This record gives sequence, structure tokens and C-alpha cells, in this order.
Amino acid sequence: MVEEKPTTRLLILTPDRVVLDTKVTSLRFQKKDGWCGILPRHISYLTRLVNGVLIYRTPSAPSMHYVALYGGTLEVKKDEIVVLTAVAEPGRSLQDLALKLLERQAEADALAFEAHIEITKMRTALVRALSDLPEPLDVIR
Repeated sequence: MVEEKPTTRLLILTPDRVVLDTKVTSLRFQKKDGWCGILPRHISYLTRLVNGVLIYRTPSAPSMHYVALYGGTLEVKKDEIVVLTAVAEPGRSLQDLALKLLERQAEADALAFEAHIEITKMRTALVRALSDLPEPLDVIR
């Protein structure tokens, strides 16, 4: 009889979506002072995450899985690990993750450029409107 490895639920949440909800057999993540690991049945734990990579293994696919995180917090509760982060991008490999992050950066750069153009248009319109104002009337003292 094959003994099953113990698992714990991994839940990764951003403000707008559930990025991941799966059972894991192990987890590694980055903190300010280095890497840390979590196994099932870990004691309760709360920590702050830095921008980096979270690595996990599932019982169905023992190869590593990756998620890029933009900071956040990680909390270990009984049989559950909850990660709250601003941005999370899962990938099958580090190369896949790097490509996805480059694509996201290109999208962000394009949006920033569009925003810069709009701000320049608004600034120009404001200067034009201010220059078209009538001269103030002299006040009699």
C-alpha cells in the first residue's frame, strides 16, 4: 500500500482574483533575509514577503511550480497557507515566468506612455485656458 504524502491547501489571492487554490506538499518563498520553507502540519506562522518567487510542489505533479509575487503576506494556519499579494503571476518554469513578466512589463510601459500623452494634452489645454482668461479689472481704492 502506497502511503500518501501529507498536503496543505495553498491559496494565493490578489485584490481582484484568486490566483491559485491547490493542495501542496511543500512550499518555498523569499523573505527579506533569505528563503524559507513550509511543509504540511507547520505551526501557525505569519510573515511579510518581498518581491520574488514562490516555489511549490503538488502531490499530483512532483515537479516544481512557480509563482512570481509582488510583496505581500503569507499566513500559515492549520492545514492552509494563505498568500495575500498585490500581483501574482504563475508559471510552469522560471523561463516561462520570465517571459510572462517581460510581457506584463511591456504592457505596463505602454499604459504609462499613454498616460503620459494624456497628461501632456491636459496640461496643454490648461495652459491654453489660463492664457485666454481676461485681464483682471483694476479695483478702485
